Amino acid sequence: MMFVIAIFVNVGMWFERCHRGDLAYRGFPPSSWGHYMPSIYDVGIFVGSLGLFFTLILLFVRVLPVISLAEIKAVIPGAQPERHRPH
Repeated sequence: MMFVIAIFVNVGMWFERCHRGDLAYRGFPPSSWGHYMPSIYDVGIFVGSLGLFFTLILLFVRVLPVISLAEIKAVIPGAQPERHRPH
């Protein structure tokens, strides 16, 4: 049922896109709309989101460092079965 609804939504979006008023205003292919020049706000949002992402990644690595399971098994007593003595 959801697939059929998705198809109808897709067809409706194409009909809206190919409407004569839209074609006369901008042209059909997006490449004919003109060149995009980012403003200082666009660049600031992009750089700020990268900065926030890398800050959060570095905080995560600092608070919860990656520890190898092999290193943990080497330190925990009783984790290596070859060291157990039979009774």
